[in-house]
Amino acid sequence: MKEKWIAVVGSPRKGKNTDLLTDYIIEALSEKNIKVDKFILDSRNISTCSGCECCMEDGKCVINDDVSKIIEAMKNADGFIFASPSYNYNVTAQMKAFLDRTFCLYDYSEVCASRLSQDKNAIVVGVCRGRAEESMGYTIECMCESLSEIGVNIYGRLGYFNTKHLPVEDNGVIKENIERLLSSAGEFNSKINCEIVK
Repeated sequence: MKEKWIAVVGSPRKGKNTDLLTDYIIEALSEKNIKVDKFILDSRNISTCSGCECCMEDGKCVINDDVSKIIEAMKNADGFIFASPSYNYNVTAQMKAFLDRTFCLYDYSEVCASRLSQDKNAIVVGVCRGRAEESMGYTIECMCESLSEIGVNIYGRLGYFNTKHLPVEDNGVIKENIERLLSSAGEFNSKINCEIVK
């Protein structure tokens, strides 16, 4: 049976580095018979969490917007791609607003658990203009921690650095690198393009 994944993209810049990198991962996953539906957060109606904690009762957020659709897609998906550029050493405002709203996936009925089935994997992608690893800040960790806390296995972490000198669209080997990473057996933690390109 064909696996179904979803991609949640936090970049407001459609067709640029983070969006393109996500598309390349989607292409590589399709070769593994995995279908991916992509959600670009900036084009969705997403409100910020009000902190009302009503969702602690039944797992349903009282805010009626597009987050409900994405959460439902997460429940039905086998895996996820979460991707964000680094804005001021962290995820974008769009991604942060969405991650806050995933609070409804915590189950507080007895002990803190997850409302997601515990067999889901995720690939987490961070993209950064700077060439130093420190330039990424907490971008990847923010997404990884949020997903891990709701029981998602982080299958892969991908950091793409130095977009100032080598944007994703100009990188002639990036697709090949992604295909190699995804064809490897087991989990991966990879940093692409850390070197200075002049």
